[in-house]
Amino acid sequence: MIDFTGLPTKLQGYSTRDADKLLSQILILNQSYLQYMQLLVDVQDEQALTQMYVDSVIQPGNRDSFTPKGTVKFKNRIGKVRACKIDFKLTPTQITAMWKGYLGRIAKSKRGEIYDVPFQQYIMDMLANKGKEEIHLQAVFKGVYRPDVNTANRVFDGILPLLSDAGIVPAANIFVSQPITQSNAIDQMEGLAGIVPSHLVNTDLVLLCEPTMARFYNLDYRSTFGANTNNTGGFEHKTLDGTNITIIPEPGLADTGGMMITPRENLVWLTGQLNKPNAFEVEKSERNIKIMADFEASADLAVAELVWTTDRTLAKGVALRAAAAAEASTD
Repeated sequence: MIDFTGLPTKLQGYSTRDADKLLSQILILNQSYLQYMQLLVDVQDEQALTQMYVDSVIQPGNRDSFTPKGTVKFKNRIGKVRACKIDFKLTPTQITAMWKGYLGRIAKSKRGEIYDVPFQQYIMDMLANKGKEEIHLQAVFKGVYRPDVNTANRVFDGILPLLSDAGIVPAANIFVSQPITQSNAIDQMEGLAGIVPSHLVNTDLVLLCEPTMARFYNLDYRSTFGANTNNTGGFEHKTLDGTNITIIPEPGLADTGGMMITPRENLVWLTGQLNKPNAFEVEKSERNIKIMADFEASADLAVAELVWTTDRTLAKGVALRAAAAAEASTD
Protein backbone atom coordinates (compact mmCIF):
# COMPACT_ATOMS: atom_id res chain seq x y z
CA MET A 1 0.00 0.00 0.00
CA ILE A 2 1.42 3.38 -1.04
CA ASP A 3 1.30 6.08 1.64
CA PHE A 4 -0.18 9.27 0.15
CA THR A 5 -0.45 11.23 3.41
CA GLY A 6 2.24 13.69 2.30
CA LEU A 7 0.68 14.29 -1.12
CA PRO A 8 -1.36 17.42 -0.22
CA THR A 9 1.77 19.19 1.04
CA LYS A 10 3.69 18.23 -2.09
CA LEU A 11 0.84 19.40 -4.33
CA GLN A 12 0.67 22.75 -2.54
CA GLY A 13 4.43 23.21 -2.69
CA TYR A 14 4.63 22.43 -6.38
CA SER A 15 1.62 24.55 -7.36
CA THR A 16 2.86 27.53 -5.32
CA ARG A 17 6.38 27.33 -6.70
CA ASP A 18 5.26 26.84 -10.30
CA ALA A 19 1.98 28.79 -10.32
CA ASP A 20 3.02 30.95 -13.29
CA LYS A 21 4.01 27.84 -15.27
CA LEU A 22 0.70 26.14 -14.54
CA LEU A 23 -1.36 29.23 -15.42
CA SER A 24 0.61 29.66 -18.64
CA GLN A 25 0.01 25.99 -19.39
CA ILE A 26 -3.74 26.51 -19.05
CA LEU A 27 -4.05 29.87 -20.80
CA ILE A 28 -1.18 30.30 -23.25
CA LEU A 29 1.26 27.46 -24.02
CA ASN A 30 0.43 25.59 -27.23
CA GLN A 31 -3.00 27.18 -27.53
CA SER A 32 -3.39 27.01 -31.31
CA TYR A 33 -5.67 30.05 -31.50
CA LEU A 34 -2.73 32.26 -30.46
CA GLN A 35 -1.28 31.80 -33.95
CA TYR A 36 -3.84 34.38 -35.08
CA MET A 37 -5.22 36.00 -31.90
CA GLN A 38 -3.52 38.92 -30.20
CA LEU A 39 -2.37 38.08 -26.65
CA LEU A 40 -2.75 40.58 -23.80
CA VAL A 41 -1.51 39.41 -20.39
CA ASP A 42 -1.76 40.76 -16.85
CA VAL A 43 -5.03 42.56 -17.61
CA GLN A 44 -6.54 44.13 -14.50
CA ASP A 45 -10.32 43.83 -14.95
CA GLU A 46 -10.67 45.85 -18.18
CA GLN A 47 -8.46 46.62 -21.17
CA ALA A 48 -9.01 49.16 -23.93
CA LEU A 49 -8.88 47.31 -27.25
CA THR A 50 -8.25 50.53 -29.14
CA GLN A 51 -7.22 50.58 -32.78
CA MET A 52 -5.65 53.82 -33.91
CA TYR A 53 -5.76 54.79 -37.55
CA VAL A 54 -5.15 57.88 -39.69
CA ASP A 55 -7.60 58.91 -42.37
CA SER A 56 -6.57 60.20 -45.82
CA VAL A 57 -3.26 62.15 -45.88
CA ILE A 58 -2.09 62.23 -49.53
CA GLN A 59 -2.77 65.32 -51.70
CA PRO A 60 -1.26 67.04 -54.75
CA GLY A 61 2.17 68.54 -54.11
CA ASN A 62 2.83 72.25 -53.54
CA ARG A 63 6.09 73.05 -51.74
CA ASP A 64 5.09 76.69 -51.20
CA SER A 65 2.14 75.98 -48.92
CA PHE A 66 1.28 73.85 -45.91
CA THR A 67 -2.25 72.45 -46.06
CA PRO A 68 -2.68 69.90 -43.27
CA LYS A 69 -4.88 66.95 -44.06
CA GLY A 70 -5.76 63.86 -42.06
CA THR A 71 -6.55 63.27 -38.42
CA VAL A 72 -5.85 60.49 -35.97
CA LYS A 73 -8.99 58.51 -35.21
CA PHE A 74 -9.75 55.62 -32.86
CA LYS A 75 -11.96 52.56 -32.80
CA ASN A 76 -12.72 51.95 -29.14
CA ARG A 77 -13.79 48.69 -27.54
CA ILE A 78 -13.30 47.53 -23.97
CA GLY A 79 -12.28 43.95 -23.19
CA LYS A 80 -12.95 42.53 -19.74
CA VAL A 81 -11.37 39.48 -18.12
CA ARG A 82 -13.67 37.19 -16.17
CA ALA A 83 -12.90 35.18 -13.08
CA CYS A 84 -12.48 31.45 -13.75
CA LYS A 85 -11.77 28.64 -11.33
CA ILE A 86 -10.98 24.96 -10.98
CA ASP A 87 -12.44 23.10 -7.98
CA PHE A 88 -11.29 19.50 -8.11
CA LYS A 89 -11.67 16.75 -5.53
CA LEU A 90 -9.40 13.71 -5.50
CA THR A 91 -10.74 10.65 -3.69
CA PRO A 92 -8.46 7.82 -2.51
CA THR A 93 -9.73 5.64 -5.37
CA GLN A 94 -8.92 8.35 -7.93
CA ILE A 95 -5.48 8.94 -6.43
CA THR A 96 -4.68 5.23 -6.67
CA ALA A 97 -5.86 5.14 -10.30
CA MET A 98 -3.74 8.19 -11.15
CA TRP A 99 -0.76 6.60 -9.42
CA LYS A 100 -1.10 3.52 -11.63
CA GLY A 101 -1.30 5.74 -14.71
CA TYR A 102 1.77 7.61 -13.50
CA LEU A 103 3.71 4.36 -13.08
CA GLY A 104 2.58 3.28 -16.53
CA ARG A 105 3.92 6.47 -18.07
CA ILE A 106 7.23 5.96 -16.30
CA ALA A 107 7.39 2.35 -17.51
CA LYS A 108 6.76 3.44 -21.10
CA SER A 109 9.53 6.04 -20.87
CA LYS A 110 11.91 3.37 -19.49
CA ARG A 111 13.13 5.63 -16.72
CA GLY A 112 14.96 4.00 -13.89
CA GLU A 113 13.85 6.44 -11.18
CA ILE A 114 10.11 7.13 -11.02
CA TYR A 115 10.57 10.27 -8.95
CA ASP A 116 12.43 12.01 -11.81
CA VAL A 117 8.90 13.17 -12.69
CA PRO A 118 7.18 13.93 -9.38
CA PHE A 119 3.69 12.51 -8.90
CA GLN A 120 2.43 15.93 -7.80
CA GLN A 121 3.56 17.42 -11.12
CA TYR A 122 1.83 14.61 -13.00
CA ILE A 123 -1.45 15.42 -11.23
CA MET A 124 -1.24 19.19 -11.74
CA ASP A 125 -0.25 18.80 -15.39
CA MET A 126 -3.33 16.64 -15.99
CA LEU A 127 -5.57 19.31 -14.46
CA ALA A 128 -3.86 22.11 -16.39
CA ASN A 129 -4.14 20.31 -19.72
CA LYS A 130 -7.82 19.54 -19.13
CA GLY A 131 -8.45 23.18 -18.27
CA LYS A 132 -6.65 24.28 -21.43
CA GLU A 133 -8.76 21.95 -23.57
CA GLU A 134 -12.07 23.08 -22.07
CA ILE A 135 -11.24 26.76 -22.45
CA HIS A 136 -10.39 26.29 -26.12
CA LEU A 137 -13.21 23.96 -27.16
CA GLN A 138 -16.04 25.26 -24.99
CA ALA A 139 -15.38 28.90 -24.11
CA VAL A 140 -13.21 30.88 -26.56
CA PHE A 141 -15.75 30.75 -29.39
CA LYS A 142 -18.92 29.27 -27.85
CA GLY A 143 -18.95 30.65 -24.32
CA VAL A 144 -21.73 32.78 -22.82
CA TYR A 145 -21.00 34.42 -19.49
CA ARG A 146 -23.20 33.19 -16.65
CA PRO A 147 -21.49 33.25 -13.26
CA ASP A 148 -24.31 31.25 -11.68
CA VAL A 149 -23.70 28.18 -13.89
CA ASN A 150 -20.61 26.11 -13.15
CA THR A 151 -19.69 24.82 -16.61
CA ALA A 152 -16.73 25.68 -18.84
CA ASN A 153 -18.90 27.32 -21.52
CA ARG A 154 -20.21 29.89 -19.01
CA VAL A 155 -16.93 31.46 -17.86
CA PHE A 156 -16.96 34.37 -20.36
CA ASP A 157 -18.53 35.47 -23.65
CA GLY A 158 -16.97 33.74 -26.65
CA ILE A 159 -16.35 35.17 -30.11
CA LEU A 160 -19.60 33.92 -31.73
CA PRO A 161 -21.95 35.41 -29.11
CA LEU A 162 -19.95 38.65 -29.11
CA LEU A 163 -20.24 38.96 -32.90
CA SER A 164 -23.96 38.17 -32.79
CA ASP A 165 -24.82 41.08 -30.51
CA ALA A 166 -27.00 43.61 -32.32
CA GLY A 167 -25.12 46.22 -34.32
CA ILE A 168 -21.65 44.76 -33.79
CA VAL A 169 -20.97 43.46 -37.31
CA PRO A 170 -21.94 45.89 -40.11
CA ALA A 171 -24.60 44.60 -42.50
CA ALA A 172 -22.18 44.89 -45.43
CA ASN A 173 -19.86 42.42 -43.68
CA ILE A 174 -22.44 39.62 -43.54
CA PHE A 175 -22.55 36.99 -46.30
CA VAL A 176 -25.83 35.14 -46.86
CA SER A 177 -24.63 31.55 -46.88
CA GLN A 178 -25.74 27.98 -47.43
CA PRO A 179 -24.81 24.95 -45.32
CA ILE A 180 -21.34 23.93 -46.47
CA THR A 181 -20.90 20.53 -48.11
CA GLN A 182 -18.08 18.94 -50.06
CA SER A 183 -19.77 20.04 -53.29
CA ASN A 184 -20.23 23.76 -52.50
CA ALA A 185 -17.41 24.59 -50.09
CA ILE A 186 -15.35 26.49 -52.67
CA ASP A 187 -18.30 28.67 -53.68
CA GLN A 188 -19.27 29.38 -50.07
CA MET A 189 -15.79 30.28 -48.85
CA GLU A 190 -15.04 32.36 -51.93
CA GLY A 191 -18.45 33.99 -51.53
CA LEU A 192 -17.47 35.13 -48.05
CA ALA A 193 -14.11 36.36 -49.36
CA GLY A 194 -15.99 38.25 -52.06
CA ILE A 195 -17.40 40.75 -49.55
CA VAL A 196 -13.93 41.61 -48.22
CA PRO A 197 -12.80 44.94 -49.75
CA SER A 198 -10.48 44.19 -52.65
CA HIS A 199 -7.63 46.29 -51.26
CA LEU A 200 -7.50 43.98 -48.23
CA VAL A 201 -7.64 40.51 -49.81
CA ASN A 202 -3.86 40.29 -50.12
CA THR A 203 -3.13 41.49 -46.60
CA ASP A 204 -2.59 39.13 -43.67
CA LEU A 205 -6.12 37.78 -43.26
CA VAL A 206 -7.29 34.48 -41.81
CA LEU A 207 -10.43 32.51 -42.59
CA LEU A 208 -11.51 30.64 -39.48
CA CYS A 209 -13.91 27.75 -39.98
CA GLU A 210 -14.89 24.57 -38.26
CA PRO A 211 -12.52 21.71 -39.23
CA THR A 212 -15.17 19.86 -41.25
CA MET A 213 -15.55 22.88 -43.52
CA ALA A 214 -11.81 22.95 -44.26
CA ARG A 215 -11.96 19.26 -45.10
CA PHE A 216 -14.96 19.82 -47.39
CA TYR A 217 -13.08 22.66 -49.10
CA ASN A 218 -10.17 20.37 -49.94
CA LEU A 219 -12.49 17.59 -51.12
CA ASP A 220 -14.37 20.08 -53.31
CA TYR A 221 -11.10 21.43 -54.67
CA ARG A 222 -9.83 17.99 -55.69
CA SER A 223 -13.19 17.07 -57.18
CA THR A 224 -13.42 20.32 -59.14
CA PHE A 225 -9.85 20.56 -60.42
CA GLY A 226 -8.99 16.90 -60.78
CA ALA A 227 -6.93 14.28 -59.01
CA ASN A 228 -3.56 15.33 -60.42
CA THR A 229 -0.22 15.09 -58.63
CA ASN A 230 -0.75 18.44 -56.94
CA ASN A 231 -4.23 17.64 -55.62
CA THR A 232 -3.86 14.13 -54.17
CA GLY A 233 -2.35 12.38 -51.19
CA GLY A 234 -1.19 15.00 -48.73
CA PHE A 235 -2.74 17.87 -50.66
CA GLU A 236 -4.10 20.60 -48.45
CA HIS A 237 -5.17 23.93 -49.89
CA LYS A 238 -4.22 26.52 -47.27
CA THR A 239 -5.15 29.80 -48.95
CA LEU A 240 -8.13 30.95 -50.98
CA ASP A 241 -7.21 31.30 -54.65
CA GLY A 242 -6.35 34.84 -55.73
CA THR A 243 -5.98 36.07 -52.15
CA ASN A 244 -3.61 35.96 -49.19
CA ILE A 245 -6.41 34.66 -46.94
CA THR A 246 -5.14 31.71 -44.89
CA ILE A 247 -7.66 28.95 -44.17
CA ILE A 248 -7.43 27.86 -40.52
CA PRO A 249 -9.52 24.91 -39.30
CA GLU A 250 -10.50 26.05 -35.79
CA PRO A 251 -11.46 23.27 -33.34
CA GLY A 252 -13.27 25.81 -31.18
CA LEU A 253 -15.79 26.28 -34.02
CA ALA A 254 -16.59 22.56 -34.29
CA ASP A 255 -20.31 21.82 -34.73
CA THR A 256 -21.21 25.50 -35.08
CA GLY A 257 -21.24 26.07 -38.83
CA GLY A 258 -19.11 29.11 -37.99
CA MET A 259 -16.92 30.86 -40.55
CA MET A 260 -15.30 34.30 -40.52
CA ILE A 261 -12.50 36.31 -42.11
CA THR A 262 -10.51 38.85 -40.12
CA PRO A 263 -6.98 40.29 -39.95
CA ARG A 264 -4.54 38.29 -37.91
CA GLU A 265 -4.56 39.59 -34.30
CA ASN A 266 -7.89 41.41 -34.63
CA LEU A 267 -9.35 38.77 -32.32
CA VAL A 268 -7.94 39.13 -28.82
CA TRP A 269 -7.14 36.75 -25.95
CA LEU A 270 -6.86 38.40 -22.55
CA THR A 271 -5.51 36.87 -19.36
CA GLY A 272 -5.20 38.17 -15.85
CA GLN A 273 -2.05 38.10 -13.78
CA LEU A 274 0.05 35.00 -14.41
CA ASN A 275 2.55 35.42 -11.59
CA LYS A 276 0.15 34.63 -8.74
CA PRO A 277 1.77 32.50 -6.01
CA ASN A 278 -1.64 32.06 -4.36
CA ALA A 279 -3.45 31.02 -7.55
CA PHE A 280 -3.58 27.40 -6.38
CA GLU A 281 -4.71 26.08 -3.02
CA VAL A 282 -4.68 22.49 -1.79
CA GLU A 283 -6.65 21.24 1.21
CA LYS A 284 -6.94 17.88 2.94
CA SER A 285 -10.58 17.02 3.66
CA GLU A 286 -11.08 13.74 5.50
CA ARG A 287 -9.70 11.15 3.05
CA ASN A 288 -9.98 13.46 0.03
CA ILE A 289 -7.76 16.17 -1.43
CA LYS A 290 -9.28 19.41 -2.74
CA ILE A 291 -7.40 21.36 -5.42
CA MET A 292 -8.55 24.90 -6.16
CA ALA A 293 -7.30 27.36 -8.77
CA ASP A 294 -8.36 30.94 -9.50
CA PHE A 295 -7.42 32.95 -12.59
CA GLU A 296 -8.90 35.40 -15.11
CA ALA A 297 -9.32 35.23 -18.88
CA SER A 298 -11.62 36.16 -21.77
CA ALA A 299 -11.84 36.44 -25.54
CA ASP A 300 -12.80 39.55 -27.50
CA LEU A 301 -12.29 41.42 -30.76
CA ALA A 302 -10.74 44.78 -31.48
CA VAL A 303 -12.49 46.13 -34.61
CA ALA A 304 -15.83 44.59 -35.61
CA GLU A 305 -15.70 46.41 -38.96
CA LEU A 306 -12.76 44.15 -39.82
CA VAL A 307 -14.72 40.93 -39.35
CA TRP A 308 -16.55 39.43 -42.32
CA THR A 309 -18.79 36.52 -41.48
CA THR A 310 -21.96 34.67 -42.46
CA ASP A 311 -25.57 34.96 -41.41
CA ARG A 312 -25.38 31.37 -40.13
CA THR A 313 -22.41 32.18 -37.92
CA LEU A 314 -24.28 35.07 -36.32
CA ALA A 315 -27.41 32.94 -35.94
CA LYS A 316 -25.34 30.39 -34.05
CA GLY A 317 -24.12 33.11 -31.70
CA VAL A 318 -27.73 34.13 -31.02
CA ALA A 319 -28.66 30.49 -30.38
CA LEU A 320 -25.78 30.10 -27.92
CA ARG A 321 -26.99 33.12 -25.95
CA ALA A 322 -30.56 31.80 -25.95
CA ALA A 323 -29.43 28.39 -24.70
CA ALA A 324 -27.46 29.99 -21.89
CA ALA A 325 -30.40 32.16 -20.85
CA ALA A 326 -32.64 29.09 -20.63
CA GLU A 327 -30.36 27.15 -18.31
CA ALA A 328 -31.13 26.76 -14.64
CA SER A 329 -28.67 28.16 -12.14
CA THR A 330 -26.27 25.66 -10.58
CA ASP A 331 -25.28 27.94 -7.70
